[in-house]
Amino acid sequence: MIRPILAAAALSVAALPAFAGMTEPFEMKVNIDRAALKTSEGAQQVLATLKQDVHERCTVEAGDWTFASRYAVSFCETRTLQSAVKTIGDANLTATYEASLTK
Repeated sequence: MIRPILAAAALSVAALPAFAGMTEPFEMKVNIDRAALKTSEGAQQVLATLKQDVHERCTVEAGDWTFASRYAVSFCETRTLQSAVKTIGDANLTATYEASLTK
């Protein structure tokens, strides 16, 4: 019983440096077709493209981490996508993003 707890604690402590390295903000330029955001279908397409761009950037940002890099990329994607949607500030994109969180 104590071994699984120790293993889980060791894993979480080992993942901390990956998350610590991901806490520094970075700038990311994206091209958004604001005309496409006028429809929900367009917002879905913009969100899909944005997710792909964020994934690619976060994969690069976590590239130095061999251990726990999957967790670091996931953490980065969640934080960066949320920030991007908020920064863009379009109602259709925000609604599409929030709907994607419940799936």
